[in-house]
Amino acid sequence: MKRWVQLGLLVLAGALVFVFFSVDLGPRVEYVEEQPVEDTVVVPLPPPSAYGIIMDSLVLREGTVKSGASFGGLLGAEGVSASVIETLVSKAEGLFDARKLRSGHPYAFIAPDREGATPHYFIYEADPIQYFVFHLLPGNEYVTIGERAVTVTQHAIAATVTGALYNDLAKAGADPMLAVLLSEVFAWTVDFYRIQKGDVFSVAYAERSVEGKRVGAPQILAARYISGDKVKAAFRFGEGKEATYFDDEGNSLRKAFLKAPLKFSRISSGFSGKRLHPVQKVMKAHLGTDYAAPYGTPILAVGDGVVEQAGRTGGNGNFVKIRHNGVYSTQYLHMRKVLVKQGQRVQQGDVIGEVGSTGLATGPHVCFRFWKNGAQVDHRKEEFPSAEPIAQELRPAFDAARDSLSAQLDEAELALAAGRMVNF
Repeated sequence: MKRWVQLGLLVLAGALVFVFFSVDLGPRVEYVEEQPVEDTVVVPLPPPSAYGIIMDSLVLREGTVKSGASFGGLLGAEGVSASVIETLVSKAEGLFDARKLRSGHPYAFIAPDREGATPHYFIYEADPIQYFVFHLLPGNEYVTIGERAVTVTQHAIAATVTGALYNDLAKAGADPMLAVLLSEVFAWTVDFYRIQKGDVFSVAYAERSVEGKRVGAPQILAARYISGDKVKAAFRFGEGKEATYFDDEGNSLRKAFLKAPLKFSRISSGFSGKRLHPVQKVMKAHLGTDYAAPYGTPILAVGDGVVEQAGRTGGNGNFVKIRHNGVYSTQYLHMRKVLVKQGQRVQQGDVIGEVGSTGLATGPHVCFRFWKNGAQVDHRKEEFPSAEPIAQELRPAFDAARDSLSAQLDEAELALAAGRMVNF
């Protein structure tokens, strides 16, 4: 009996060994077809470059032009020979005056990566976009022009006037330079000396940037000024230097005369039949408009014409009088400097003098006088004719551009009304 028990145990042990080595007791795993391995292609990274120059075994040394520095001085200090410098100055003629580097502009030398090596290249940055590359190797001297990639984006913004328009636009996230440009766009149609708190400006504009930084001044594509129930609009239309601004109906915003002879100032005294003279202390008529501004502020001719008088009198101080045509004349008093001569022809916007306080004046300002058919009138109450409207054959193109830009201004104004200050 004992032998049978032992035999049974041996058989059981053999069966367990068989099961252990021949039966899969692990968790069930589904078969997955093996995927073919693709050959990988290693793409080498391009070598580093600067200003379009491959920097293999070269190093870049940057600097800023200091006051009094010269092209020859900078290159000579780096071991560039006088003959190479002279050749480069000659080859740059017509492209760039190498003898007139401007203080504060960036420059760079690119040289072999070893101590004491003479540079192969000199780069001068004329502005954030354009730069000049001077190739310095003797016998192979020449000059090339490079330009960084410029990105142009369009934006629209609306802002409520709370004080200085310049600050209001800056708070809204726009380039405050737009305030200056708006004064130029609306120079004939909006009196910037009568802007009030609560008025609204909306602007659609294009902006250029290089490597994420704004460069140059923005360009106004359309603008709208809302003051109470009065609305003034401007839409840019045309190509290049021929482009100008028109209202909703296609009438040119350009008028025969500017609204004021100064871009930025304040009215210190208006046109009046009777006022207390600030110097003589007597009541008398003031048949002009006084614009107070700092000494030296440029005074502009408000329209095309011929300088009829340029001189000085006791009460008027230094002054200029311009005859515009057979109907209109203007006069500008109390100048610090007169910058035109009698008989000289001037155009609208030309600088004819500087603000001063010569003659009977208590502070720096220009007294602006306006004649119509020989009588002095308040120019701020006059309506002047516009330049030529949009040509009939261009109306469809203008209407399409106006409608698209109007929609952008509407959207900006709606966002402002909803309490959102956005620049999109």
